[in-house]
Amino acid sequence: MKVSPLTSHLIEQGRKLIQTLPGSSCEPVMQMRKDALARLESTGLPKMTDEQWRYTNIRSLEKFRFDFARQSVSALDNVDFGEGCLSGTETYRIVFVDGWFSPKLSKLDNLPKTVQFRNLADVLDSPADGDPEFREFALRELQRMAIDAEHGFTAVGAGFAADGLVIRVGVDTKVDRPLEVICLSCADANSRFSNINGFIHMEQGAEIQFVERYVSSDNTSHLTNSSFVFELEADARVDHYRVQNESESAFHIGSATTRQADCSQYRIFSGSFGALLNRHEVTPSLDGKNSHCELKGLYIGAGNQHIDNYTTIAHESADATSNEFYKGILDDSARAVFHGRIRVAPGAQHTDAQQQNRSLLLSPNAEADTKPQLEIYADDVKCSHGATIGQLDESAVFYLRSRGLEKAQARALLTHAFAQEILRDIKLAPVQAEVSDLVRKKLNLDMSTREAA
Repeated sequence: MKVSPLTSHLIEQGRKLIQTLPGSSCEPVMQMRKDALARLESTGLPKMTDEQWRYTNIRSLEKFRFDFARQSVSALDNVDFGEGCLSGTETYRIVFVDGWFSPKLSKLDNLPKTVQFRNLADVLDSPADGDPEFREFALRELQRMAIDAEHGFTAVGAGFAADGLVIRVGVDTKVDRPLEVICLSCADANSRFSNINGFIHMEQGAEIQFVERYVSSDNTSHLTNSSFVFELEADARVDHYRVQNESESAFHIGSATTRQADCSQYRIFSGSFGALLNRHEVTPSLDGKNSHCELKGLYIGAGNQHIDNYTTIAHESADATSNEFYKGILDDSARAVFHGRIRVAPGAQHTDAQQQNRSLLLSPNAEADTKPQLEIYADDVKCSHGATIGQLDESAVFYLRSRGLEKAQARALLTHAFAQEILRDIKLAPVQAEVSDLVRKKLNLDMSTREAA
């Protein structure tokens, strides 16, 4: 198969770096990397002829020859963190700079002893008998990515696996404050790509608030390729908040994969505001009875931004429930894609799965493509999906103007109200405040809404 110039460039880089990346002295790690590069060569990077990518063209990304971000001690020590931290609450903080763990910027003092953290580079470099549980977990997941990669970015994630996090939360541990993971791209990150992998194992009855955030120091054209895997044992719970607000010249490919046992709960809020091209894949697998997942998302695009949310909820067991609700606001020539798939396996009786996607177009040049999809192979289920794409209700605008508001104020209030339905579902107050502020800034609503109020 003919591969693109960027694909060839990445394969060549991978072969040159394979002896220098973490784990180079470990044969299973080396084999995993070789498998991943072989998979990348066979699949290539996604094309619009691939059904899963038919609405997302990565041509703008192909113009670059991204070089892998090498670890720089000076960058890790001297980076300007700015407003990178979540304000309004104390968090356990794990910071990555251009994909590499920064102990200096991280804050893990007083982390409960039942919460074990290792950065991935150390796990891959550890002796065969060191951290066996962490090593086995990380290698198993990386091997799965290398062999089963559905597209080239997943293969890149395994082949260039360098740093990231491996976390184990012990039985019945209720982590007392949010765990915040910050992925920061430096001001000189043009034409570089960072690769971040996270593996989180929740033992029985464990609970955590997990905050995943992406920021840029400057308006750079970099690529972030991230993958997070959550394993939830029985009765475990994860509240996952993900906010992507990188440079609007950047490119971002991310994923969250979950596997859930009996009575476990996984909830994710995904906010997409930055990057010229952003795609996020969420793939929960409800493997246990009475397991539950919720997927909520808000995306706002302007200029020429392209935002793609691709979700697949697999109901593999009986009596599981899921609820999915994504909203998007698009201005100028921005484009958004929502592909939401719910699959109910044979024998997954009493499934209850609900899905909605709503898009608001503020410009005649904006575009939204939505594809809800149900695959049901059981006969005693309750499943529904719906999608709407529209503009502001001009009668509502007229009503507000008749009450003394300027047209811009009226449109601003209605747009903010459209987003508010998702914002009020964000349970962690500091994240809700940050996302609300991003919405106002992204839509230039600060003055209009305040004056109207």
